[in-house]
Amino acid sequence: MNYKLILLAGFVVILAIGFGASYLMLRTPSTTTSTTTPISVPPSTSSKINNDFYFLVFTQKGISMVINPFSTSASFLGFQHVANISLSVPSQVFYWEQLPYNSMVKLGQNMFMPLNNGTVYAVNSSTMKIVKTFEVGNSTGFIGVAYSPNMQYVAIADGPSGIVEVINTQTLQVVWKDTFVSPTGRTYYPCDVRWDPNGQFLLVPMRFNNSIDEISSSNGQVIKVLASSPGSEPYMLSPNIQGNMLAVEFSGNNSVGFYSLPNLVLQGIVKMPSNLVPQRGVFTPNGQYYLEAPGNANDVVIISTSNFSVVKTIALPSTAAPGLSEIQLTPGGSYAYTVIHGNVKTGGMIVLISLSSMSIAYEVPLTTAPAVVVPLQTNAGTYLVDNVLLPPVTGLHC
Repeated sequence: MNYKLILLAGFVVILAIGFGASYLMLRTPSTTTSTTTPISVPPSTSSKINNDFYFLVFTQKGISMVINPFSTSASFLGFQHVANISLSVPSQVFYWEQLPYNSMVKLGQNMFMPLNNGTVYAVNSSTMKIVKTFEVGNSTGFIGVAYSPNMQYVAIADGPSGIVEVINTQTLQVVWKDTFVSPTGRTYYPCDVRWDPNGQFLLVPMRFNNSIDEISSSNGQVIKVLASSPGSEPYMLSPNIQGNMLAVEFSGNNSVGFYSLPNLVLQGIVKMPSNLVPQRGVFTPNGQYYLEAPGNANDVVIISTSNFSVVKTIALPSTAAPGLSEIQLTPGGSYAYTVIHGNVKTGGMIVLISLSSMSIAYEVPLTTAPAVVVPLQTNAGTYLVDNVLLPPVTGLHC
C-alpha cells in the first residue's frame, strides 16, 4: 500500500472540509440585526423625584399666594394682597420671572414683581411688603425679571422703553442701565433677558432690531450682535443648563432657532406645527430636549436637540383663554411646570409635566389669574402661611 498516496488523500479531504465550512459561515446571515426606533418619549432625567417645594404665585390683581401643587384637596394654602399688578386686563404674555435652575425663593430675600406698565416692585419675601419701587418704563408691554445664577442680581428688560438694567438684590441699587433704541428713536424692544449659566453675560432678543445680543452683565457693554433674518422678530429665548446652546423663539415666522453658545452659530431651526406660535421654552436638565410652550394653545411641543425635530406634543387641559405664558423647571428637574395666565374672570392654571414620561403629572386650577409663578422653599411657605398670609378662601377671584 502506498502510504504517501493515503496521506495525500487525507490532506486533500481535510482542506475540502475546511474550505466548505468557511464558505457556509460566510453565506449564513448574522442573527444580530440593527434597527432604528423613532423617539417618542424622552428618557428619565432624574433618578429621584423632588416634591419638596411650594409655589409662590403673584396674580394679575396683586394677590400673593402659596400653592402646594402636589395636594389634590388643599393646594391653596394662603393669600395676601400686595399691590395691583395690572391697571387693566393684560395680555397673558406681558410679564415673566425667571429663577436659575435649582433655585427657590427663601425667607428674607427681595423678590422683584414686574407690572405690565413698566413698574417693578421689590417685595420682601418674609413680610410680603413692598420695600422699593423701580420705574423702568412707562408703557404697557413686555417686561420681565431674570435672576443671576447666584441670585445676587436681577436683570430687567422692558420692551416698550428699550431699557435693560441690572439691580443688586441686596442693596436694591441699580448697577447699570442702558436704553436700546434706533437712530430714529424707535425702541429695539428687548422683551426678554437671560443670564448665561456662568453669569458673565446677558442674552437679549431685540425684537424690532431682528437681532440677538450678548451683553456684559457687569457693565452693559454689547459683546456680540447676531443678526437674524428681516421680519423674524426674536422675542423670547432660553439657554440650556450646560451653557453651550441657546433656543430663540421667533414671532415673525413661528419658529424656534437653536444656536451654539457663546459664538451664536446656527445649529438648527424648527417650524412650529399646526400654526402654533412659539413663546417660551425650557431645556430638559440633560439638554436633550426643548419644551416649547406656545402662546396661542394649551399644548407643549417637545423638540429633540439632536436632530431638531418635533418628537411629541402634550395636550394640556383646555381653558377659556388658551395659550401658555411660562414654562420652567422645578427644583431637582423632575418636572417642567407651565403657567396658563387665563384671565381674571375665568382664572388660570399651573400644570406640572413629568420629565420621565413626558406626560401631565399634576394640575392646579386657580380661580384667579396668575401673573408669575416661582418655586418656594417649603419652610418659607410654612412660615408665610402661619405668620403672614390669610387662610384660604373658597372661590377667591382677585
